[in-house]
Formats: sequence, structure tokens, C-alpha cells
Amino acid sequence: VMQPKLISAFRDKKEEVEHISLTSCVTWDAHTFAITRSNRLYGFGSGDKGQLGVDMPDGNYEKCCPELVNIDLT
Repeated sequence: VMQPKLISAFRDKKEEVEHISLTSCVTWDAHTFAITRSNRLYGFGSGDKGQLGVDMPDGNYEKCCPELVNIDLT
């Protein structure tokens, strides 16, 4: 059984999470998006098909730490 974990990266960035969206499927290509109180979008998890909206280094399809997505949410 998996247990939730505190993601300290948001505390390190001095961000407060307002909303989280978790997505997963049978093949475990799970990814997560978080919107902060300062209206920033962060993505992490599986990004092999570009679903995170961030650059992925060659051969790396996972972001284990939240990364800022370059999008205007205002």
C-alpha cells in the first residue's frame, strides 16, 4: 500500500499549494500538477509523451521534483 508523502520542494520554493491534480493509468504513467497560491503551475511525474509541459533531458522521462511549467494562468 502506497502512503502519501510531503513534497518538501514546495516549501523549499516558498510556495503554498492551492490545488493538486493526480493522473494515473494502468501502465503507471502517473503525473501530477499543482497550482500554487501565487498562480504558478508545477508538473512532476511521468512525462514521456510531453504531458508535463516541461523540457525532458534525453532518455529521462520522469521528473521526481516539481518543475515550473511556463504558462500564464492569469
